[in-house]
Amino acid sequence: MLDLRSHVSRIVASANQLSPASGDFHAPRAADSMAASWRRCMEGYRFDPGARFRIEAVSDAELKRQCQANDELIHYARPEIDAMFGAVSLSGFSISLGNAEGYIITERANYNPEFYSEVERAGTAWAEPSAGTNAIGTCLVERQPVGVHTNDHFFYDFSALSCASAPLFSPDAELIGAINISIRNPELQRETLKVVLGLSTSLADRIGERMFRQAFRRCFILKFAIGAVDHGLIAVDGDFQLVGLNHAAREMLRDRIQLARVRSLWAVFERDHRLADLARLGSAELTLHLQKGGDAISVSLSGPLEAGAQNAGAGHRFTAAAPAAEAPTRARPAPPALPPRAAPRVLTLDDCAGSDPRMATNVRFIRRVLGGSLPILLLGETGVGKDAFARAIHEESPRRTAPFVAFNCASVPDTLIDSELFGYGSGAFTGARREGSPGRLVEADGGTLFLDEIGDMPISQQTRLLHVLESGEVMPLGATKPRRIDVQVVAATNQDLEAQIGRGQFRQDLYYRLAGAVIDIPALRERTDRRHLIETLVADLVPGRRLTLTPEALALLMAHDWPGNVRELRHVLNRAVHICEGDLLGVGDIAIRPVGRVPAAPAPLAARPEELPAALPEAEGEAGSARLAIASAEREAIVATLARCGGNVKAAAGALQLSRATLYRKLQRYRIAH
Repeated sequence: MLDLRSHVSRIVASANQLSPASGDFHAPRAADSMAASWRRCMEGYRFDPGARFRIEAVSDAELKRQCQANDELIHYARPEIDAMFGAVSLSGFSISLGNAEGYIITERANYNPEFYSEVERAGTAWAEPSAGTNAIGTCLVERQPVGVHTNDHFFYDFSALSCASAPLFSPDAELIGAINISIRNPELQRETLKVVLGLSTSLADRIGERMFRQAFRRCFILKFAIGAVDHGLIAVDGDFQLVGLNHAAREMLRDRIQLARVRSLWAVFERDHRLADLARLGSAELTLHLQKGGDAISVSLSGPLEAGAQNAGAGHRFTAAAPAAEAPTRARPAPPALPPRAAPRVLTLDDCAGSDPRMATNVRFIRRVLGGSLPILLLGETGVGKDAFARAIHEESPRRTAPFVAFNCASVPDTLIDSELFGYGSGAFTGARREGSPGRLVEADGGTLFLDEIGDMPISQQTRLLHVLESGEVMPLGATKPRRIDVQVVAATNQDLEAQIGRGQFRQDLYYRLAGAVIDIPALRERTDRRHLIETLVADLVPGRRLTLTPEALALLMAHDWPGNVRELRHVLNRAVHICEGDLLGVGDIAIRPVGRVPAAPAPLAARPEELPAALPEAEGEAGSARLAIASAEREAIVATLARCGGNVKAAAGALQLSRATLYRKLQRYRIAH
């Protein structure tokens, strides 16, 4: 075990090697897991590795409430914990169960003072933002097994401990807690901890299987090995419809299926005649082949725990807060189907990725950095879905129960950005609300702040935002003291920020602060899964109606350049499905022209009026000629005004009596360099 000075030096040196600009965050190695956590502790949580630390603990009444809220989780975990404890207790190890917030809600220990640490008692708070790098907290952040050996703990006060934690997922793949095996032994060998981590992972796998089989007790279960100790579990009904997949199965099959769309087992595996009569087959060991020439997988099939319920329907949605006895049941549930949506559903990261390789890479990378406070910068053309992607990031992050606050930097006048974003105190200015306003930053505390069109933020506000990101504190206008906040910042822009930096329109230090993880979202015309996106949007827009695109209509949609990207596609399809008569959506229902790709090169600022860019409307009769003449005149006016203002977009917008956001859109539309 290291002394205090060596402990601090090691943490600081290792964490600093993971600079956001170094590229390590784009391909983190397993060996960097501790250093990444240490960096979160120093930069995200503002912890000092040399400071004395005292673990927080809830009251007995609060612990009782948390145990009641997680009654079902404790019920299924306790038998497995008891069985494992008999094997590890002789060596001095204890086993504890943490909930999704990182609080230990139950433990099994022999309380030998030589090996047991009082800081790991039930009720203590081990979330990483509360206790720094530790097995339970870091495991919950990274959503994967984590072993923390002695001085791997961020705080020196925990250096005598060694812990191994594995995440627990509900039957519908929600993170609900962590199982932890630990010991107070400064002399414990790192190799021994690796073995214990395997035991912890195996324990989590068995607890998860218990919950899954109970939740889908009226279904057939397919079980297959993933790695050394993990198992994938798939629940199907008597018609081979997918009813449930556990977290391991979803991760393994992520690139093959979209759970929101695929319903049949045979969309995942090649059809096997041996499963023709599930009820008669009962239990069996067999080999199934993944679709499209995929691998062969050894599968164990087991029948329903409840007889006579082979057509199980959609299954039971498990939550850690509700006991199984309280779950509603039905005697004859309907077979699974996509119900009509009362409101638009929030897209998942998998929905955003589709089957496009670039988007799949983006999603895999995002999942690696979720859980910390690393800022994320989304780049892409207008309409590619940066806002939907930002919301999906929030919904899959540990902050999903906290607020998601969106702020469009281009839609708010310059004079109001300060008060809207940073807030103001009571009576800060004439016309201010008597109670003041917290501002978007404070509203997002604990959650995610989405800064859309960040490239349109004025320089003066960029300076204030940079201070907030660096200090973690916001000072509302008219306030006397700062407010400390903890937010995940996701920024987005369709502009070239590096070019703006060169023109002095965007702060370089703010760019580096925002660009902790940079995601480039491809344009719709560049995506390889355009057909799937088109067909998915049609189905989403008319739930319950069987509407088919004719080959000519599909060809027209596939050939279009989609300068407005997914937003434009949705608008075109929404109009088409509303005017379509019958079950076939044809070319006559689609209001676009079959055009080639618009050249990407921008027109020079000094272009002659007759050299109009391809982005202007193409003449189609008298109406088309009129549109072309209007667009040509508008472009000439913008070019002349920009030249008169020396290229200053803000001044040109004022002279043209346009908002800066509107002017930027017109600059893009007419391919005017600025």
